[in-house]
This record gives sequence, structure tokens and C-alpha cells, in this order.
Amino acid sequence: MSIRLSPALLILIAVLLIGTSMPALSQAPTVPGTVFSDHSLDVQVSGTNFTFSGSQVNETISIGVKNPTDMPLDIYVAMYKNGEWTVGDRLGTVAPQSADVYGLVESFSYSGRTNEVDRMGVLGRSSSADLGNEFFIHENWGKYEDYLKSSLSFFGVISAGLLLGILLIIMAGVFAVAIHSKHREEVEPGEYTLRTLFIPFTRMRPAAEKIADILISPFFWIVELIIGSILVGVILLFALSDTRPDIGILVFMVGGVAAIFMPIVFLVIGWLADYYEREPFRFIAAMFMWGIFATTIAFFMNTTFSLLLGLVLSSGAASLVIAVIVAPVVEETAKGMGLLILSGHHEFNGVFDGILYGFAIGMGFAAIENWLYFASNASPVAVGGLEEWTYNILYRSFLCSLAHGCFTAATGGTIGFFKSNKHLRGFAFVGFFVGLPIAIFLHASFNLTAIIDSIMQTAFGVPVPLFDPLLTIVVTGIYICIGIYLQLKIKNSRKNVNQG
Repeated sequence: MSIRLSPALLILIAVLLIGTSMPALSQAPTVPGTVFSDHSLDVQVSGTNFTFSGSQVNETISIGVKNPTDMPLDIYVAMYKNGEWTVGDRLGTVAPQSADVYGLVESFSYSGRTNEVDRMGVLGRSSSADLGNEFFIHENWGKYEDYLKSSLSFFGVISAGLLLGILLIIMAGVFAVAIHSKHREEVEPGEYTLRTLFIPFTRMRPAAEKIADILISPFFWIVELIIGSILVGVILLFALSDTRPDIGILVFMVGGVAAIFMPIVFLVIGWLADYYEREPFRFIAAMFMWGIFATTIAFFMNTTFSLLLGLVLSSGAASLVIAVIVAPVVEETAKGMGLLILSGHHEFNGVFDGILYGFAIGMGFAAIENWLYFASNASPVAVGGLEEWTYNILYRSFLCSLAHGCFTAATGGTIGFFKSNKHLRGFAFVGFFVGLPIAIFLHASFNLTAIIDSIMQTAFGVPVPLFDPLLTIVVTGIYICIGIYLQLKIKNSRKNVNQG
């Protein structure tokens, strides 16, 4: 009997094997620390004090080595890190009772600290013994930090202020449209007024709708924002721990504005696209808030699973399992629960509604997740400078935000399909369990392609990611086509009703 594996599964297996083997392949040989502390090798080092004005700098260190033995010595450079000496590149060979000078080109990257001291060593290895000595490199990054702060204070703050101004104009327009929009009122006249925003009609309504009404209440939004502020506090701690406090606060503030800008723009575009049967904006806002709430829940669950998997798997394998399996399941379930609760409301009655509500949750989720990335994993310190940081902001703001919206829209669209069918309307929860695996699959595929792109960039020098953006653009295009079809269908339905 032959077993056939799908291409996607083969790719996943290959990536898992690569991730599992990478720590073993990259592990350099270590030597006892006494080899260097004994100072048994005569070493003269010049050029060990540096002041840097850029985030990544290459410097040449002159290393003179004298061989005191009667045997040739192979000379290696070593680095002391995490409590052990790790042997690095081979510099050359020194003949017996001779001396030689080597130029070591060393790469330095800003890690968030103003002053750093690197403990390094020179290892002389022969067939009979190891000799060694140690030296220290002093790094001063004060000039670069001043440049970083001044750039963020000027360009960053101005850009953030401009984006906030644009958001205020957009939201003022949304408020004006929302106030003057007329909605089909199925319960009773005046169902969607400012008063019912805070005190909705609940008399003679099903229990599921009363629960759904809790989600669209500003009082519950406050609760969600309070819970979400816990994660925002964690983001601030990450930003402050990465670099100087004054720079960290600027990264946190500028990164936060950049993180929320495109998700809100996409959210408004999605709401306006529902042209023929536009939903009350309170529903869109409620789902956006649920996305913020879901981000906090998913963050702590993902962190817990990451710690547990780290106990039984290598770091590479644990990261892959988290990215491709754990995170998609945890995040899409957390996001989708908001759709399941909202499905009890009579306003959630079609496929387009479900897609829009799921997309709104994705935008709330993306806003906070992007903020987390911009201040930690993809901060100016982590990615190596402001240019790289700007690239990551643009990349994640557009593609990753759209991707999160598309994932959860699959769950919402499926629930909406059940709600729109009179024979399936009472089984909206089944739609949740049908749509959730689709959302998880899309999310897992997105993360997997991101990993493949990362491997290609590292191993083959591919300058930009390929598969990840392509997947996002294709899926977004499919949703746009579906949305146009559904809007035309709604238009024709309303036309037939009016003619009848």
C-alpha cells in the first residue's frame, strides 16, 4: 500500500526538519574557560575601543599572536557568551617560535545598550595542547542613540501626528455617515438610536440576542479596553527594555499610531463597501473591540504554550509548532468566539454581514498585534535601524492586517451563510465549527509561507518575501470578488422587493 502526502504537508515536514536541525548545525565547538584565563598564549590586540554612529558597523581588529611552542599553532577567535567559550573563525597558522598579525573583521550591531563589553579570546591549537588568551572590546553606542532619538522625535512624532489627524477626520466622517444612515429596523422603530446604543431593546427578545447585545454595548467595550490595556502595558515594558527609556517611549508611541492606522482605514473601507444594506456602525465597532480583547487572550495562551513546548522541543521546532499549529488555532478560536456570540443577533443575517464582522475582528486583532511587533520583535533595535523598522511597519500594516481580517472573515462568512438560509438559521453554531477550520487553515498557511520566505531570504539571499504577500493578495482578491457579487445580489433583492 502506497501513502501519498499532499505538497503542503511535504513542505511542512521539510520546514519542521530544517527547524529541528538548525540548532544542531549552528552549534559551534566550545573549549574550557581555563584555556583563556591562564593567558598561556602571547596576544597583542589593538583597536578595541569603538564609538558607533550607525546601527550596524564592521570594524577591523588587529591581533598579534606569538607562538611560544615548537609546534605550529592554528589560530582561532573565540567568544564568551552565555557562560561558555565558543570557538569561531580560523585566522591562520603561526609557525613555531614565530609571530604573526591578523586583521579580524568584526560585525557590531546595536542591541539596545549604550555601553557594551564583549569578552573575546584567541585560541592557539596544536596536536598536543590548546593555548589561549582573552581580550575585551568596548562598544559605545551613545552617538547612534542620539541620532535614533532625534529622528524619532522629529520625523516619527510628525508622522504620528499626521496619521492621527487623518484618523480624526476619517472618524468624524464615519460619525456623520452613521448618524444619518437609515437601517432596517426589525424589532421596532428607533431600534438604532444613540439611546439604544447604551440601553438596547431587549423586551421579548431571545436570550441569544440579549447576550449579543452585551457585546455591542459601550459598557462592555470599556471592559475589553481595560483587559486590552494589560497587553498594551506589556508592549510598553518590551519597548522600555529594548533600549534607553526615552527612546523606548518614542518607539511605543510612534509604533502604536502606526499600528492602529491601517486597520482602522481598512475597517472603514469594509463598512462603506456594504453599500446597499449597511450595518449600524456600533456592530463594526463592537467586533473591532472584540479583536482587541481576543489579542490579549491569545497572547497569554500562546506564551503559555510556547513555554510548555520549550520544555520538550528544541527552540526551532517549538517556534515552528507555535507558528503553524498553536497560534492559528488559539487566535482564530479567540476571534471567532465573538462571531459566535454575535450570531444570536437578528442583524447578523447574511454572508456579507459575517465577512464584514469577521474582518472587523481581524482589524482589532491586527492593530494590537502589530503594536506588539513594532515595539518588540520588529522594533528599530530588533531589525537594525529606522529604515528597516519603517519597512516592517508598512509590510505588517498592509499585508498582515489584511491577512488577519481575511482569516476571521472565513468564520464569519460561514456563520452568515447558515443565518441566511431559513432551513439552517437555527444552527448558526454549526456554521462556527464549519468556518473555524477554514480560518485556521488560512492562518496556518500564511504563517508557513512566512517561514518559507524567511528561510529563502536567509539561505538563498532572496531580497523580499514572495509567498506570504502572494497568498495575502490572492485571498484578499477573492474576498473582493465575493463582496462585489454579494452586493449586487443584495441590490437585486432590494430592487425586487421595491418593485413587488
